Amino acid sequence: MSSDEVPLRRDARTNLERVLGAAAEVFAAQGLSATLADVAKHAGVGVGTVYRRFANKDDLIHDVYADRVHATEKLAEQASLATDVWDGFVQFFEQSILELATDRGLRELTTGGYTESLGWARGTPPTRLAELLERNHKTMGVHLIKLVRRAKRGGVLRKDFQASDMMVLSLAVQAAMAFGGEERPQLHRRALGFILDGLRPSRTEPTALPAAGLTDTDLMKFRRR
Repeated sequence: MSSDEVPLRRDARTNLERVLGAAAEVFAAQGLSATLADVAKHAGVGVGTVYRRFANKDDLIHDVYADRVHATEKLAEQASLATDVWDGFVQFFEQSILELATDRGLRELTTGGYTESLGWARGTPPTRLAELLERNHKTMGVHLIKLVRRAKRGGVLRKDFQASDMMVLSLAVQAAMAFGGEERPQLHRRALGFILDGLRPSRTEPTALPAAGLTDTDLMKFRRR
């Protein structure tokens, strides 16, 4: 290897890391409709640099989110095996909500908001990303169904709850998080508290909520934003 090749390889690796870091930030903030040009601009490189590394946006999305997707699967597996199944359920519910709420791109992948456009970028089949999402759907289904069944058998989760309800309720809490914004960052925990109490089949009294409610003045101020 010549001495000239070492800096070239180092520069290429640096550019790749810069592109991936920039893509993670752009997708988290703007969602997956952001373009490779948006990513290149944020990374401070030319669009050609991005295309030399990724044939299309689907491949870039895969490399940005693959580890995050696998981490979510691991979190669901751990919850399904938790000794205290209710604690496992609550921990997964809370942590997955935070993961999705703070990353618009991950939220679109998880809720299917991007899958309809798979493969549009430059007409290249989105094999890697499509396979990642298909495996994730199956894997998450296995873990969450096991978690819900264990919670029902343990008498800590109402009998009519389904694993698919978790996504619907997660979106409701995320909406509360967006509504509270930076002014009331814990407001979503109040909504989460009501939901979790409603999921339990029985309790001696309502669980204390971890956040105060909005006053009339707060509500009027939020509506004027």
